[in-house]
Amino acid sequence: MSHRHRNHNCSCQDERRQRWVEPSILYTLWSGPKHGYEIMSTLPELGFVRGSADPGAVYRTLRTMEENNLVRSEWDTSGAGPAKRVYALSEEGRAHLICWLDALKERRDALDAFIRRIERLQPQAVERDT
Repeated sequence: MSHRHRNHNCSCQDERRQRWVEPSILYTLWSGPKHGYEIMSTLPELGFVRGSADPGAVYRTLRTMEENNLVRSEWDTSGAGPAKRVYALSEEGRAHLICWLDALKERRDALDAFIRRIERLQPQAVERDT
């Protein structure tokens, strides 16, 4: 997602990707329970996290999601080594991901319309090397 700019102060890369942590976690847990490290390792694959996920942000989000009954957790002491907290998606969490889907579709439609407007203003913007 990198591109060149004449203006080095361009803010278009200054996205607040943290807003995508919650729906990404919900999506990741849809397939089954996972511990925090598993969740963090899958987030970059979804394209909203550059590099590795911020553990603090992920665990803060998981705590908030648990307080809001979107996920539940329990300690797994079955393996060797220290106990691991395992997170699972609740029914409320499943419904919440579907709400995210609707919101994302609306945002996508608005972004598509906005992109078309910009393209009509300056066709050479489309042709520049992105």
